Amino acid sequence: MAKCPGCGAEIQFDHPGKPGFIPYEVYTKRYEEGKEILCQRCFKLKHYGMLISEADEEEIMEFIMKVIKKFKYIIYIFDVFDFEGTYRPEIVELLSDANVVYVANKFDTLPKTVSGSQLKEWLKKRIPAKNSEIFITSTKNGFGISKLRKELETLKGSALVLGVTNVGKSSILKAITDSTATVSPYPGTTIGLIEHKLGGLKLFDSPGIVVNDRMIDLFDPECQSKILAKGEVTRKTFKPFPEETIFVGGLCQLKAVMSGNQQETKLRPIFQIFAPENVTFHKTKNQNFLSNYSKHFGKLLLPPCGKMDVEEITFKEEKLVVDVNQELSISGLCWINVKRGPVEFTVRLPESVRIYVREALMKPQRKFNQNSQN
Repeated sequence: MAKCPGCGAEIQFDHPGKPGFIPYEVYTKRYEEGKEILCQRCFKLKHYGMLISEADEEEIMEFIMKVIKKFKYIIYIFDVFDFEGTYRPEIVELLSDANVVYVANKFDTLPKTVSGSQLKEWLKKRIPAKNSEIFITSTKNGFGISKLRKELETLKGSALVLGVTNVGKSSILKAITDSTATVSPYPGTTIGLIEHKLGGLKLFDSPGIVVNDRMIDLFDPECQSKILAKGEVTRKTFKPFPEETIFVGGLCQLKAVMSGNQQETKLRPIFQIFAPENVTFHKTKNQNFLSNYSKHFGKLLLPPCGKMDVEEITFKEEKLVVDVNQELSISGLCWINVKRGPVEFTVRLPESVRIYVREALMKPQRKFNQNSQN
């Protein structure tokens, strides 16, 4: 049987999850038309920039642990909008002895009031990059791409490109390299690496690492594409009464009251929620709505993008106190910046989704009068 010219795997028709697979009818049609015959994985890579991995999450992590020391450099790409969901402690731990180039991508999704220098200082407090550089990029508007390319052009050898799914690894590599990508199976594994060249540096892009603790991970690829931030995120200011519930999409519910010394006052908390433009917000105290909220999935409440059986989802409820100059980050969905606080949030969301309290990226532009009843 012929071999795929892209990756060298033997062409086969029976196992879609194995190297070399191509549907038989596609093979015969392209053969009769005299067209190039690539396996399904290489075809999608060449024409759509998509890499299909035959490996599961566990195998990918085992692969990284096995080969990380064999590469001279590591390029770790994460999403600045969802920092906590894409900058992973379990990956960073593996990079302690490596020469790492950190790439903070999707800068265009942040509010324009956040400058590159402000973001970089915020990142430096969170990234152990004593001997490493942090680059801030956006493939949408080209921010930082030239600087990153120039830095990488000074390197020689091989670099492994890492990142979880949906951080824009392929877009970054397409922006900084001009070479045609090829798939190179790593010896002893079923992991396919996409090889690019940039000057004297060979860049090996690994499959996106699958994680399961972001809100976005609960949805199918079509819905993920719909709700991923594609430009500057939406922000909305809330000043809720204690009896009101705020929905961020359909699977996250918030209640908020003043905390600490402010508990006995009549002051209401003030905070802003930042989320991708297609994520909806809805504030209500209607008990009928709260009892039947799943009817509004895909319309008033997005995500989910359509019907979803909430009975199959295990929910948790967490209480967290967030002060001024702090933010509540809900992985893969949104982050909340407190303007008047401290605020005690009661958050109901799927059990798998991680939430964090962090130092604020968005510093208050003006002070709210703590004694005002407004």
